[in-house]
Amino acid sequence: MSEAVAIKLAVVAEESLQQHRLRSAIEDFGCEVVCLSPQILALKGIDESISAWLVDVREDDQLLEFFCDIDRPVLLGFEAAPSKQDSQYPKWEKRLYAKLKNLLGTDLIQAKNTQASINIFERLSLQEQPAEKSLTSYVWGEQADNVWVLGSSLGGPEAIKEFLDALPQGLPVGFIYGQHIDAQFVPVLAQVLARHAHFKLSVAEAGMKICNGQVLIVPADKEVTFENGQVVILEQPWPGPYGPSVDQLIVNTLKSFPDSGVILFSGMGNDGADAVQHLKEQGIEIWAQSADSCASAAMPDASRETGAVSFSGTPTELAKQLVRHIEIKSAGSIHATTNK
Repeated sequence: MSEAVAIKLAVVAEESLQQHRLRSAIEDFGCEVVCLSPQILALKGIDESISAWLVDVREDDQLLEFFCDIDRPVLLGFEAAPSKQDSQYPKWEKRLYAKLKNLLGTDLIQAKNTQASINIFERLSLQEQPAEKSLTSYVWGEQADNVWVLGSSLGGPEAIKEFLDALPQGLPVGFIYGQHIDAQFVPVLAQVLARHAHFKLSVAEAGMKICNGQVLIVPADKEVTFENGQVVILEQPWPGPYGPSVDQLIVNTLKSFPDSGVILFSGMGNDGADAVQHLKEQGIEIWAQSADSCASAAMPDASRETGAVSFSGTPTELAKQLVRHIEIKSAGSIHATTNK
């Protein structure tokens, strides 16, 4: 597949703070951004290298005449951008991305993720098998008591591969995994990540259960939920601009598995941040990949900004933390049972 053409967007806004916040959000989507005040634009004129224009000026501003005859998409008017620490920021950023998808007629994040994932699939499949490590604390195939949601975007497959390879065989845990990627490549993702892993990776299908030693990868084009612990595939797309929606996957999983944990890996955008900010008071474990180990830190950083993330680390460090967490949890359960 050929390299995707870079998207260059121009932000025109009166207020420098609005320019800054729009730039920060749009760069999280993997776009090049140019910010201009109306005065500077009036002096420089229209830049033909711009893919689309985002214009936030007064309705009576004469500058609007600039955009009447250009052959580039133009988005006019924006709500004020909140700070990243504001509880409304994740929803605002998702709405902005939805507008950009409609404006450009393409899913920027999914396209870039698919391109990057295809490029690394062959390299991942050739990696050496990790050394055998074994815990024998469960019967494989039993429904998992420890269920964790994994979410990722750009750079995610490589991070998830490292994470799974660092986990010992026999760890009593099951995963449900949402990766931003074109729907047709989800089965390929499962095949590549399954090579040399101690876990069985499968595309989630109706009626499946999340079992110990298993990773279910959700479809990118159809929402997944659970009833009585079993997978239900809804005949509708995921809500919002992301496919799959990690936010919705977290919400749907917690309804059936209230003791679930969440780990957010490398990626563009802010998927997952809206859901986790409502979980920090519920005692749910929310972890994220460290920024310096990500191909793109926007997605885990967005969740860190909410204050919900209690642990950050490389994929290998996240795996070690999960082993410690399950060991402590298991020891607590045994102690409680002994004292009854």
